[in-house]
Amino acid sequence: MTLGKLRSSGAGTDGGRAVEVAGKLCACLLVAAAFALGITKIEDSDAWTHLALGREIIRHGGFPPHEPFTFPSAGMPFYNMEWLFQIVLYLGYATGGVGAVILVKAALAALVLLILWKDSRLPGRDDAAALMIRTGVLLGCLLLIRPRLVERPDLALMVFLSFTIYALNAYLHRGSRHLYWLPALQVLWANVQPSMLVGMVPFVAVLGGGLILRLVQRLRGLEVAGCPSVTQLKTVAAVFGAVLAASLVNPYGPEALTPPLRFATSVWHSQYIVELQPPDPIQQPWPFVVTALIAGALIASGRRVPVMAVLLVAPFVVLALSARRFSYILAVVAAPLLARSLVAFADQLESRVGRRGLQALAAGGALTAIASIVLALVNTGPFADSRRLPGFGVNELFLPERALRYLDEAGIKGRIFNTFHWGGYVAWRDFPNRLPIIDGRAHVEPALLWEIRFARQDSDLLEQLRSRYRFDVALIAYPARDKAEPNAFASPHWALVYWDDVALVYVRRSTELAALIERDEYRSVDPTRGVDGVVPRLPGGAASIEAEIRRSLSQTPSSIAHMLLGFVRLQAGAYDEAIEEFARVRGYSTIVDAAQGLAMAHWRKGDVVEAVNHYRRLVSAYPTPIMLYNLGLALTHVGEYGEAASHLERARRHDPQFAAVYPVLMHSYHRLGRSDRAEALARGHATALAHGQAESHVQAARRLARERKFHEAAVELETSLRLNPRNSEALSQLGEVYLEQGRLDDAVNRQRAALGLDPKLAQAHYGLARVYERLGDPVSARRHFERYLRLEPASYRAWTVRRALSQPPPTGRQASEQ
Repeated sequence: MTLGKLRSSGAGTDGGRAVEVAGKLCACLLVAAAFALGITKIEDSDAWTHLALGREIIRHGGFPPHEPFTFPSAGMPFYNMEWLFQIVLYLGYATGGVGAVILVKAALAALVLLILWKDSRLPGRDDAAALMIRTGVLLGCLLLIRPRLVERPDLALMVFLSFTIYALNAYLHRGSRHLYWLPALQVLWANVQPSMLVGMVPFVAVLGGGLILRLVQRLRGLEVAGCPSVTQLKTVAAVFGAVLAASLVNPYGPEALTPPLRFATSVWHSQYIVELQPPDPIQQPWPFVVTALIAGALIASGRRVPVMAVLLVAPFVVLALSARRFSYILAVVAAPLLARSLVAFADQLESRVGRRGLQALAAGGALTAIASIVLALVNTGPFADSRRLPGFGVNELFLPERALRYLDEAGIKGRIFNTFHWGGYVAWRDFPNRLPIIDGRAHVEPALLWEIRFARQDSDLLEQLRSRYRFDVALIAYPARDKAEPNAFASPHWALVYWDDVALVYVRRSTELAALIERDEYRSVDPTRGVDGVVPRLPGGAASIEAEIRRSLSQTPSSIAHMLLGFVRLQAGAYDEAIEEFARVRGYSTIVDAAQGLAMAHWRKGDVVEAVNHYRRLVSAYPTPIMLYNLGLALTHVGEYGEAASHLERARRHDPQFAAVYPVLMHSYHRLGRSDRAEALARGHATALAHGQAESHVQAARRLARERKFHEAAVELETSLRLNPRNSEALSQLGEVYLEQGRLDDAVNRQRAALGLDPKLAQAHYGLARVYERLGDPVSARRHFERYLRLEPASYRAWTVRRALSQPPPTGRQASEQ
């Protein structure tokens, strides 16, 4: 039978029965795949918060009178809009442990795919190609939502939203009565997750789109495909009213509708929680790909006036492109619509060649999707993800479990300062013996959110928090490698007593903890600084550094410790020992440092060929200028000048100011007989050298400014600007130095010159605002402070500016006193 001609009406024939059986098999495949992908070890930090809260509600037989877990909010009323999900999750745990919790997750994932399968069916189109199209599209959707198959209410949201859309479509196209279940479903939704607003979008799309279609139909005097009847619109409107009323059946009434709006307007949440930040088109391309596919499908179906589809999808496109967290919702909404659109397109093909071609594409797409799911299930290839370990149990790779065991052994209980996303795990594991300062809900006073966020960088702020809340222990994650942030815990008031690949434990210097500090303090090793914190100190302290690293390895099989020990042995000339240590590194960010260490060890040992092999693997994964330069340099030592020049050119294009590249590249071109090319690089080399010298003067100026030697700092910056007059950051820094010297006119001129080169330079707007404050021009100062906040909203400085701007202006007497 030809594509598009086999219909469900032929179900009585052998072919019709075969297609019906095939449809059931496809549905089973999707449900089984979703269930299997849901069988992963618990790793999501919020899962522990939900389990802890569910346990607390069960223990109390209702809501606790006050917030139980985080000590700063102990006096606040209990606030929990996801209580029903938490009870279900904890009851699962109480029944069957961690395995039962994972089964609940897997079952919800399977239910989502079953609903999407039913919604993806285009009435009357049930041929083999349609089944393959639907299967391929929905398996692709499953891969997109895989990161959200976690123990969170998000899974329930997928179920509620997909069923709402399916029920509306089934009613409009087949008269199904599933629509009448939606008010009861909404009662559950209102107590599982405060996201009911998104559940209203399908109703608005049907009612708004239906009215537009009826208007178009009336104006044109013709029938519009898919236009709902007046009776249907009235029914949908009545059910929508019941759904709105059902949304209020929760402990918080209308307030349950507002959390999404509060999160959207919260600078702290949008800047500090990564999943609430916009997706990057390079790093997270899928929301953009899905948007493009849906746009193409809607444009292709323009003759059918897909108003309802546009109104349905558009809000979720906006959500997905505004925050990474909502990409999965777009996939759930878009997948059935895309599948139906592709099936409709296939049905319109009349050419036999076109039909066969599309059938082959559909089959290839489905097989590719199945192969991708298999790779995801075994967690390998492009779908390898250390957060998605298959099986039952707990994934401890991202939990501070070993650090907490250390605290157990040391007998340390009570209040702890902790990294935001670990608070729920501490509450689940240790409440009431240990209390975190914050958990995954961030339910503390708004001002305190910022204080906790920046206390790690500001020792004065940390001491203020410590004095207010009396905590003597800090359990924190490693700082981001790409951010050179100060570490307030490196102050004399705190001692590092434990570290592994996940967490660091600092304790306050006190009489009670003096014995522990004497025994366990790390005085020579600072793992937060990585190799840079160890290698420069080796000439005078190699023995103590190595002893402390080995002590850490005696407590935990730390990849960071193996990496650092590898560099210690490398610097000592023990190349084979260094290679052994580097080879023991597994995962985490240290894998890059270890790979470089392996290459360096082989090179110094005299095996440059093996060093080249390691550098090649590094460049394939991390093609940074320094990696490309190292590979190019190593290749010149084995006579591979052509390949060396290729990699060195890539490094130069990435960073034209990387001066070290030029001599090696010019040498390679000379050896290749391309002296003309080598000579052409001479000017670029001279420019790079000048810029390098200019940057060294900038670094010296920053050091001098910290020492408040402003005259010497100004001299360094002026020298730097003679070498590189278009350095906007150096101009702005010179303006700050002039401000400290009281040279206000010069400070204004330098900051304006910096903005002339780079209008989006945040530090120049901040510096100019400070000058205007000193000049007594609060209006101009506020204008530039506000521009600064738009450019750099999440920094510690931005927090201080925002706090200052929120203060009421001084009265006349206060102003005169100032």
